[in-house]
Amino acid sequence: MINRRGTLLLLGTTAMIATATPKAVPAQDFPDKRLSIVVGFGAGGMTDVTSRMLGRHMEKALGVTVIIENKPGVGGTLAINSAGQLPADGHTLVSFPAEVPFTNAYHGKPFNLDEWAVLGGYMPQERVVFAAKIAPFSTFQEMVEYAKKSPVTFGDAGSFWSARVIEAYAKKHGLQIAVVSHRSGQEASMAIMGGHVMAAETGTGTPAWAAAKSGELNILATLTPGGLAAFGMPNVPTLEQLGADYIARVFYGYAVRAGTPHDRVEKLRAAFKQAVEDSEVQKQMKAIDLTPMWIDPTTYEATLRKVSDDAKNLREYLKK
Repeated sequence: MINRRGTLLLLGTTAMIATATPKAVPAQDFPDKRLSIVVGFGAGGMTDVTSRMLGRHMEKALGVTVIIENKPGVGGTLAINSAGQLPADGHTLVSFPAEVPFTNAYHGKPFNLDEWAVLGGYMPQERVVFAAKIAPFSTFQEMVEYAKKSPVTFGDAGSFWSARVIEAYAKKHGLQIAVVSHRSGQEASMAIMGGHVMAAETGTGTPAWAAAKSGELNILATLTPGGLAAFGMPNVPTLEQLGADYIARVFYGYAVRAGTPHDRVEKLRAAFKQAVEDSEVQKQMKAIDLTPMWIDPTTYEATLRKVSDDAKNLREYLKK
């Protein structure tokens, strides 16, 4: 998923590519052309927005242009599958949120993380449930009571995990909730702000979040365990507090293909870490209520491996 400088001779078949040995290139000579960050969600979502922030700083650190390529679909999996077809040369990074191994494991096709070199993580995110002002409910409890008798249209923001958590809660409590899928937090925000759905979930930092803060939407709960006390909203309940057996744990990070020369991985990792910890980047992210946080590659990889178990458990419950 990464493109790096080198004299790797691309032979005509996948097998020949896999067995070819790239000529060693000094790390200081890498990169010698632009880098791409492949993002598995649509433009305007938080994966896209934060990748553009980080990419601009990485340009300064690495001395080359960093472009964002949006390949939304299948809960971020499309981008990873696409990047997995590219040479392991260091010039292509891919967004690797915890959402992705969850989605694949849920569908019985878990990612082989040994095929990827995890660069690290950069952000946890609270996932928030909103209600439109025109909805016949303004609290989560009111939505539950309404959904026991009448259908509720519920927009998800491209988070396959969050959508399944809502379905599990609906199943447990006998609710009529119809999940309407969107490709990003931007799309889901437009859907609820435009009155096309009664309720929706997106992450902090999205247009829906900004609209709720200005009183245009109602905040009902969070699907993630952190809550909103850090944002001055200590009374917003978490789904766990509301009797949920399953919750979402949303983290964001990047990876490159395994087989990328170690010195290149380390150079990318250093530039990535520097971007996450840069004061200006942190200021920009915090200004839209995001929580920048460097997560070292070992810890982040362990997080990605654990979510596969969460996915299997949730799948078994929903398939009963």
